[in-house]
Amino acid sequence: MRRGGFFRKTLVLVYGTVALFAMLIVAIYTAISPQLFARNKIDDLIPKGQIIAGYIESTLRGEISTAYLVPLIGRSTAQWEATVWVVDSEGDTLIRTQQTDGRRVGRLPASLAGAMLPTVLTGEIATHIGDQKDLSTSGKETSGSQRTSRTSDVLSNIAGQSEQSALATEEDLSGSIVAVAVPITFFGEVVGAVFMAQSMTEIMSGMQALSDTITFSVLLIALLLLPMALFFASRISRPVAQMRAVALTMAGGDLTARADDQRRDEFGELGGALNFLSAELGSTISSLELERNRLQSLINGLSEGVIALDERGATTVVNPAVCGLLGLPEGTTDLRAAAADVLAVFDEALASGESARRTLWQGKTALHISVSPLTRADGQLTGCVGILSDVTSAERLEQTRRDYVANVSHELRTPLTAMRALIEPLRDGLIKTEEQRQQTYDVVLRETMRLTRLVSDMLELSRLQSGKASLTKSVFSPGPVLGLIRETYSAYAEDYQQTFVYDVPDTLPDVLGNPDRTQQVLIALLDNAFKYSAEGGTVTLSAVVDGGVIRVTVRDTGIGISPEDLPHVFDRFYKADKSHGGKGTGLGLAIAYEIMKQLGEEMKVDSVLGEGSAFMFTLHTAAQNN
Repeated sequence: MRRGGFFRKTLVLVYGTVALFAMLIVAIYTAISPQLFARNKIDDLIPKGQIIAGYIESTLRGEISTAYLVPLIGRSTAQWEATVWVVDSEGDTLIRTQQTDGRRVGRLPASLAGAMLPTVLTGEIATHIGDQKDLSTSGKETSGSQRTSRTSDVLSNIAGQSEQSALATEEDLSGSIVAVAVPITFFGEVVGAVFMAQSMTEIMSGMQALSDTITFSVLLIALLLLPMALFFASRISRPVAQMRAVALTMAGGDLTARADDQRRDEFGELGGALNFLSAELGSTISSLELERNRLQSLINGLSEGVIALDERGATTVVNPAVCGLLGLPEGTTDLRAAAADVLAVFDEALASGESARRTLWQGKTALHISVSPLTRADGQLTGCVGILSDVTSAERLEQTRRDYVANVSHELRTPLTAMRALIEPLRDGLIKTEEQRQQTYDVVLRETMRLTRLVSDMLELSRLQSGKASLTKSVFSPGPVLGLIRETYSAYAEDYQQTFVYDVPDTLPDVLGNPDRTQQVLIALLDNAFKYSAEGGTVTLSAVVDGGVIRVTVRDTGIGISPEDLPHVFDRFYKADKSHGGKGTGLGLAIAYEIMKQLGEEMKVDSVLGEGSAFMFTLHTAAQNN
């Protein structure tokens, strides 16, 4: 399994602590062991020195013979594990041991005797640890001093029998040594001393096995603790690795992952905090997703198009209404090629950092585009968002209003201009004869009546659209109404050299409606039919019963209506359309359509350009309404 950096750091920390502890033990042991061994050696030499001093005291008392004493003490350093000197109170060497190789050691160094003998002569045991050079030299270096006491004579006798003093040179004790001096007493008087010394090198070599054992043990323990360090490092790093895996899983989007929070330590608390963070983050993200979905649903449900761009001009949001408004296939997101003129408004807002508004025509659809820049709190531009609204109806209404004003002005100006052109000559006396005056009066009267009809039609249409016109319904028979129309327009057709066809059954069911308004609609339709049919043309009035309605149709063989004009046939002042020349006021069809609409009936038109038109409206029968 791949180990992480935390595991390695933990392992280094744990095992490094163990290794450092081992090295400190070895270092401390190395530093203090010489002193400890030296102290132990002193503690070992003092009893041996006291034993030797006891032997000499016994010899002085005559309990042990000198011949036995000298071999006992001076045979070899090995038996005492140190070099031994027996000196008198003056520091003269009386007895000395020999080396293991048989060489007799030299006499006691004067520096050692000078430093330690004064203390021993007081009856105390003297010790020394360190280099011999550190000792000050004092005391007697020759053996020729005069001995006056009895004890000195005794010790001299011992020295004489040892045959050592005269020929020996001073022993060279180089390096660090351990030395002990034990007093020799005889009847309460210190008569000499037993000196025992050993080199620290010899002491440490004797203790080397122990040092090696300790060092080896420390290294072995360090190696044995390596698996334990691995175990504890793994135990410490495992929760961290598990929490890391949980955190990466959360970062990947799975917020259901949970860390182990059952441990009763800091890792357990950290796991609990991580789980709490995950739960809160999941709740927050869920809330944000819910709000985002709500906002998306709201944007998608808008009839207005919504487009959002980032600071680079890339499209980030396009709702379905945009495709409908721009006439693009559903799901189109690349608007740069499909609607470059629309996105040019967005680019303008991005470039200037200010709002931009424009109205553009996309085919037959007028779009109002309003774009606002998006900025952060620090004022940096992050994109823009725009609303596309279909203002075709508003634009057409505005155009209709302008056309209405223009048409009304035109319709009023024409008769007024004609009357002015006639009245001014009358005022100026330019018309001399009575006949000319009567012709002028006739024209003025005709134009006045035309103005009256125009104003009346406008007021009628206004009343119909506002619901103020009287449209009371009653049951009546449509036959007499259609018959009266037949009589009127039969004579009219003869005058205009046209054919009027009456195709209505003799009996028709009663209908629920307004007979006067129905007659008004028929007159408007027939007037248009005859006006826009040439000489020799045919106008047909027909009626058929279709279930609960009577369908009345006025058909002509006139000039017809173009397909693009058909949706606007019932608009006010439709006569301004080029296909209808300049006849009439253009309000007749609008009034007829509004009457049928107010009566709850249907009116529609079918037409082929150059072949004629057919206007149809319905009359609901009284039986059907019951």
